[in-house]
Amino acid sequence: MAPYDWPIDTEGYPVMRIVTPRNVEMSGIFGMSFAYYSLKERLPIILTKVIDYLSRESSKIKSLHKASDEDIRGLIQYITKLKNDLVTNKKYDQLTVDTPEAKRWNQWIYNAESPYYFTNIWVFSECYVYRRLREGCELSKGLSDFDPFDEQKDKSFTNSLEPMCLVADKLVNMLPASDKDKRKQDFITLLKLCLWSNKCDLSLSMGEEVTLNSEGGGASQTRFIMDPLEMIVNLKDKVLVDDSSKICDAVCTRAENLSKTIEASPEVQENRTEDQETDPPQIPCPAKMTSPQTVTFDIICDNSGYELFTDLCLAHFLVSQGIVKKVRFHVKRIPWFVSDVTPRDFRYVISSCANAKFNREIPPEPKPAAAEGEASADDEPPRVINAENLRQLGVAWEKFVEDGVFVVMCDDFWTSPHVYRDMRKYDPSLYRKLQFAVALLFKGDLNYRKLLCEKNCVPTVGFETALQGFMPAPIVALRTVKADLICGLPPGMWEKFNQIDEKWMETGNYGVIQFCDKVVPLPESYSPSGEWEDTCL
Repeated sequence: MAPYDWPIDTEGYPVMRIVTPRNVEMSGIFGMSFAYYSLKERLPIILTKVIDYLSRESSKIKSLHKASDEDIRGLIQYITKLKNDLVTNKKYDQLTVDTPEAKRWNQWIYNAESPYYFTNIWVFSECYVYRRLREGCELSKGLSDFDPFDEQKDKSFTNSLEPMCLVADKLVNMLPASDKDKRKQDFITLLKLCLWSNKCDLSLSMGEEVTLNSEGGGASQTRFIMDPLEMIVNLKDKVLVDDSSKICDAVCTRAENLSKTIEASPEVQENRTEDQETDPPQIPCPAKMTSPQTVTFDIICDNSGYELFTDLCLAHFLVSQGIVKKVRFHVKRIPWFVSDVTPRDFRYVISSCANAKFNREIPPEPKPAAAEGEASADDEPPRVINAENLRQLGVAWEKFVEDGVFVVMCDDFWTSPHVYRDMRKYDPSLYRKLQFAVALLFKGDLNYRKLLCEKNCVPTVGFETALQGFMPAPIVALRTVKADLICGLPPGMWEKFNQIDEKWMETGNYGVIQFCDKVVPLPESYSPSGEWEDTCL
């Protein structure tokens, strides 16, 4: 691991002035790690900004939520204590809200080997802070539905309208049925759009707005265009692992095979002989299913705003090309890591696309003056960027949601502190829901850390090995690198980038597109599925 240049407080914290050892879980105990820096600097700043937001916009927040001054003061006091506990490495407090999910959290806290912010596994401490932040709202009578990050997420969406309009103009030409070669090329393009949209992470920037940037330079501001399609070309050398071609082939092939399996299943044959007016059959317990109900692609979302927009574009493409029939979006039930998608954010992005207003004229490059005696060239018309196609997409997505083609799911496991290897232990029902998907697309750095079990594995270890058995369905990981763990790199690449820039793994300027096609379903006898438990038993 690369050494970092932040001060390391070995007197005030139980930390060591070393990097995270190989094959060890990330933790704040390693002072020269990004985990230490995040707990020491980033998280306290994020909490401070929430306190500032509550103080600065208290009148607006009270009006929107019908909250009182006491609600505002109480939440500020709660967050202030949480921040102080974090920066002084106190022992975790138990949650006090009386819900089944909070009781599970309290059991996990009780079972933790070292229930302190800096000495426990990094992902547990980070998730715990955001869960506590949510509890502060739950305990407030007037702020129970308050999202401390909604203003930042909404502003980030609004400031990304131009690149969304450009992508929408491109996407509408990808949606009609096309030949195999064009379909594959468009699929790869959309995967890379989804990769680089992951740069827009408000938790990495401690709540400051993040926008796509270009290294082109030279153009005047009035003619500058941030075109995400050009960005894909400019950043092609920044994709350290690119399995996009393999992903496209595997997803299309598996989707075709699943479709044939569904068509040949006894349930489908039986339904065809029944009266069409009868009620549809009940979905069986996943533990007893032998084939999926429909061809489905799952996206485990990361950030709202522009990133969610690109996820929706990929989903629309998969449906319009007939590759899948349904796309399930797995989002967070509560505000999480500043910019993660919640059900409210999902609705907001689609509605805002359907009602988007944007229009910009870009003047052409000035032409050199004509030589004496020559006719002057005709002026080129300005380039116009508008939201017409973006609105068209938003309306289509609203219909997809209404018809059940796009489905939003928010299982509690996504806001638990557990790595994904442990899903079969803590939530076998969710594992079974995932295992009949064509593929599972995991977005972003937190998902990547949980896929790799928060372990600082050797960078050349293969993706399949790093997953440590979490393989409910083929797994796709799209991630811009923002934390110091990675796998699947060619020999020598990690060392090469470290020599160029010791902090390259925290910038988000490099990305990976990784794939594992191995599938390890749960056996029927493993554990009854939660909502079918009585029936199963």
